[in-house]
Amino acid sequence: MARFNYIARDSSGASLKGELTAASQAEAAKLLRSDGKYVVLLRQLAERVDQDAAEVIAFGGGRVRPEELIYFFSQLSIMVETGVSLADAIHASATQTSHGRFQSVLKKVLRSVESGSSFSGALAEHPKVFGDFYVNLLRAAEVSGTMGPMLHRCADYLTARRDIRKKVKSALTYPFVLAVAATGVTIFLMTFVLPRFLTIYAGKEATLPLPTIVLMSVTGWLVGNWIILLGGSIAAAVFVTWFFRAQATRSRAHWLQLRIPLIGGMLQKSYVTSSFRVLGILVDSGVSMLEAVAITRALSPNHYFEQLWSEVSGRLHQGDQLSSPLLDSPLIPRPIVQMVEAGEKSGQLGTVLIRLCDFLDEELRATIKTVTQMIEPLMITDMGVIVGGIAIALLLPIMTISKIAAGS
Repeated sequence: MARFNYIARDSSGASLKGELTAASQAEAAKLLRSDGKYVVLLRQLAERVDQDAAEVIAFGGGRVRPEELIYFFSQLSIMVETGVSLADAIHASATQTSHGRFQSVLKKVLRSVESGSSFSGALAEHPKVFGDFYVNLLRAAEVSGTMGPMLHRCADYLTARRDIRKKVKSALTYPFVLAVAATGVTIFLMTFVLPRFLTIYAGKEATLPLPTIVLMSVTGWLVGNWIILLGGSIAAAVFVTWFFRAQATRSRAHWLQLRIPLIGGMLQKSYVTSSFRVLGILVDSGVSMLEAVAITRALSPNHYFEQLWSEVSGRLHQGDQLSSPLLDSPLIPRPIVQMVEAGEKSGQLGTVLIRLCDFLDEELRATIKTVTQMIEPLMITDMGVIVGGIAIALLLPIMTISKIAAGS
């Protein structure tokens, strides 16, 4: 999807300016004509940088963290709901923030508001900090007169995404730390501890059990080729980092993410939860379904979910309902599609999507807890097998000698 800036005239001849999202320039012109507008100028805008609020947001070489935005929206909602003017509320927030670059952004927003610009329009001037999600929510709030509650909803969204991100990150970090610890302990045993014990068996390989011989060979190779081992480990770490971050391998990396045992299912649920939270908040706030789907796609952290929402957008343009393309996707569980379909039939899709978000959040938390509980015993068992195997390989010759001595 792309964004277009347009100048058009309505049926009375009045000039209109604005922006819209469409798959192509021809599609954008068709949408304008269907609204009764005569297109004067239609121009594609440069691609905006929309960052998920769950991630750190870059701005001018600095970084605006989610905590800064959470505090900003929470503080603003409280002041607006208690009768403080929007300009005074923005000024207070700009004065109290300790983040220099974010303070600079807020001061520019304040100047725009004081010069007559709408709040959503002022935020739209800083797409690297305030993406389309916030701009569209607050634009809807300006129309409906619900600025205070909508600001609170922005803060709640950011808080929920931050918490979910922390839980997923913790669940992914835990097995990684255990694996690194297990590998480090194994290498330490085989390169520093075992060589001192294995000198006892040197020159007696013909009488040693096979596990002990294998252990001696592996230890000897590690001690003699530690530079190769270190270089290979660094190269592997660099390759894995590049593979999961490079644009060229993005689709393959995201395909692999969804198929990692235990972790893949958890990540898929987190992507489903994130997508429906964005979609639900936007639709329930009065944003058009096409615009909401376009923003959901832009905020999707996975290549295959981007493709899914692109397909949904195309099917919506053809006149299908939201549940139809979701039903055809293996990424969305059937019960979720059934709830969406029920919301469409009852005419309360926005409310259903919001309730669905709460259900998905609880299910994701339970999945994260289950995955963490399953990974811990698996990693401990693996470490026990490795350390136990090393100990058995060392003790087998002694046990063999003892049996021979007892038999004689």
